[in-house]
Amino acid sequence: MKFFRDPLVRRFISASFFAAAFVWVAIVFFDVETAVVRVFFIYSVGLVVLMVLAALVLFPLIGLFRGKRSRLLERAENTETANGVEENRPSREERE
Repeated sequence: MKFFRDPLVRRFISASFFAAAFVWVAIVFFDVETAVVRVFFIYSVGLVVLMVLAALVLFPLIGLFRGKRSRLLERAENTETANGVEENRPSREERE
């Protein structure tokens, strides 16, 4: 049962529960038509898929146009962990 102890899984389950409860309350108590909820759900999933595809296309393009690496990538490149011991290697500029 380690699967349910993962915080991401617990958040996903609770978010799904509350979203389903919200939709149920909208349909039952506010007389929202099921077809409206279905169309809203389909468009929401479509929007998320389009955003993921746009990010997959734009991320490499932005990487090509950026001249300098970010500090986060340089820091990860300089520090290497082996058996829990961190070693500092010279940066790219120091090697050249």
